Amino acid sequence: MLGKIREYQFLVYLLLLCVSVLFFIISMNDQVFHNQALIRGSVTLNSTGSWIYWILALSFIFSLFFGYETYTVLKDTRSFYSLIKSDSKHSFVKNLKELERIAGRLGPMFSDELHTAKEKWKVR
Repeated sequence: MLGKIREYQFLVYLLLLCVSVLFFIISMNDQVFHNQALIRGSVTLNSTGSWIYWILALSFIFSLFFGYETYTVLKDTRSFYSLIKSDSKHSFVKNLKELERIAGRLGPMFSDELHTAKEKWKVR
């Protein structure tokens, strides 16, 4: 079950990042910018009362967190594919621990690709 979730972690992080950024923008408009076009279009959180400050703070924190997580998944995926497509067995073996760490973090699909690459290079 956890392996299935890890396959879609990038999409989940990206979705949660979009939602938190949306709430951050709406609450910033309500508290700082007061853009009447959004307020007249009923895109406001003013009905929450004084909870708007908590929504602003939490949406900012979640935006930072999910932005970081999305970035790390993208960076790990790019690193994984650049290391696994190496033309040198020495380079592959040298980076094997890093590849195993990344494959463990990103899920079973990456573990299967690493296993296939290990068979290709005949490495245990």
